[in-house]
Amino acid sequence: MPFMFLVDIDWKVTIFEIVGGLGIFLYGINLMSDALKKIAGSKLKLFLEKTTNTPLKGILVGILLTAIIQSSSATTALLVGLVRAGLMTLPQAVGVIFGANIGTTVTSVLISLNIGGYAMPIMFVGAFMIFFFRKKKVQNFGRVFFGFGMLFFGLDTMGAALKQLIQLPAFAQVLQNVGESPILGVIVGVVTTAIIQSSSATIGILQQLYSTGGVPLIGAIAIVLGDNIGTTVTSIMASVGGSSSAKRTALVHVLFNAFGSILFLILLTPYTKFITWLSESIVGPDYLTNKLTISLAHVSFNIVTVLILFWFVKQMVWIVTKIIPAHDQIEIDEIVLDKLLLKSSPDLALENAKKAMMNMGNVARGMLEFAYNYAFENDDKAFELGEQCEEMLDSMDDKIHNYLVDIGANDLSDSQIQRVAKNIDTITDLERIGDHFDNLFEFFQERKEKKMILHQATKDELLHLFSIIREQLEKALRCYFNDDRDLALEITKKEEEIDRLVKNYRRNHLNRINDKFNEENEAGFYVDILSNIERIGDHCNNMAVNVLSKDFAHHADDLEHL
Repeated sequence: MPFMFLVDIDWKVTIFEIVGGLGIFLYGINLMSDALKKIAGSKLKLFLEKTTNTPLKGILVGILLTAIIQSSSATTALLVGLVRAGLMTLPQAVGVIFGANIGTTVTSVLISLNIGGYAMPIMFVGAFMIFFFRKKKVQNFGRVFFGFGMLFFGLDTMGAALKQLIQLPAFAQVLQNVGESPILGVIVGVVTTAIIQSSSATIGILQQLYSTGGVPLIGAIAIVLGDNIGTTVTSIMASVGGSSSAKRTALVHVLFNAFGSILFLILLTPYTKFITWLSESIVGPDYLTNKLTISLAHVSFNIVTVLILFWFVKQMVWIVTKIIPAHDQIEIDEIVLDKLLLKSSPDLALENAKKAMMNMGNVARGMLEFAYNYAFENDDKAFELGEQCEEMLDSMDDKIHNYLVDIGANDLSDSQIQRVAKNIDTITDLERIGDHFDNLFEFFQERKEKKMILHQATKDELLHLFSIIREQLEKALRCYFNDDRDLALEITKKEEEIDRLVKNYRRNHLNRINDKFNEENEAGFYVDILSNIERIGDHCNNMAVNVLSKDFAHHADDLEHL
């Protein structure tokens, strides 16, 4: 293929158009993605949590979600948060990751439609909606349109400059080399996507280059394979410093793309022939310069990889679990609240709920330990783990509460009604314990940020209270789930000691503040900590009271929900 020597090329303008076009494209796709996420709001998490109970459903949800928010990285980041918070299991996340890889190909298909000529009016519509409407939802839709227009405007700007570069013999030779050495194409794809942090952007650039006729099809497909590996860098970076669940979710993403890329690289020649046949059938004779050819290669890669790996979800979960063992998270049993038991056997349903409540108790105990580690052992990771526990407790409270209400809707005996009422009361106590620990995390974080000095006497008092609360929570859970009245009596007696200690420690604190030689500067901070610890003790005592009382004793307003 002959190439012209450019005698008059304005390098400044060309480079500016390439980097500027890329910047506009990246900003446009991020603006569109962020706006779509705001439109969906918090319902995204709820939607994912409730509709991904099987890998197949997960794949379909992953396709839909990623096609909407236009970012597999955003979907993966959302999954990491749900898994680490216990709202989604790793097998569920695997299915969504599979679907996300298919959903992300929608961007390349849109780019291949050549609607860049309408970029300006699309941006005008978006700007009009942003500046002339007050409703947030309309403004967010305007941002979607504006970002969509910017996406194509950026690509067109970049494409015009690339068409000039393609005429340079040296640049053209590099692209030819990619066709002759597919490994080089894979490396180019990995590096560019890792740098730009967007497979959609690198696929878009590739489509622009391919449309000039300068990139051989086999080389372009090799770059696509590299792009799919490079896009995993985003999820890897997102999981650094995160929990084991976060790292496992990222590793699934890596394994998926690495497996697919290696497989297709081995079969690169027959795969290229297949794409040639498919593209020629759909596009026609100009498939060698049509952007849709790259889209077809991208879509086919992800669909075939999903079809193969769909049958090995359990094996992938086993592999990532072995590679990344859980050292930093609470391992809880996976309890399914079986609704079939609600009418057939309320007693079995109550036992089912009890197991879920025991999980909730384990999370509360874990949150106590994370609060202790963050406050006294400078374990910064404990703060993140504590936040995860709070999310888990809120989710568990909601699910178990609804299940208990469903049990209460049946024709129950008096003892069963009392049991349901006490269980609702207890999960409320556990959820509120989580709230108070969350408050403690905020106070301890503030102390660290403001470099507040902790007096040794204050530290000793807190350590003493933590040891008592730890013992109270352990005993409260044991006495409630084992219906141990003797243990419940111990808890109620200890509650009086906690109240007395908190009162004494408040007085000690005021004396230390008034001492001009004392360096303590925490003022109301310590008083707030004492109040929250006292309230945790109260909720432990509530659980003991429910064991000692034959009938439901407190929080009677919860009975209105039955």
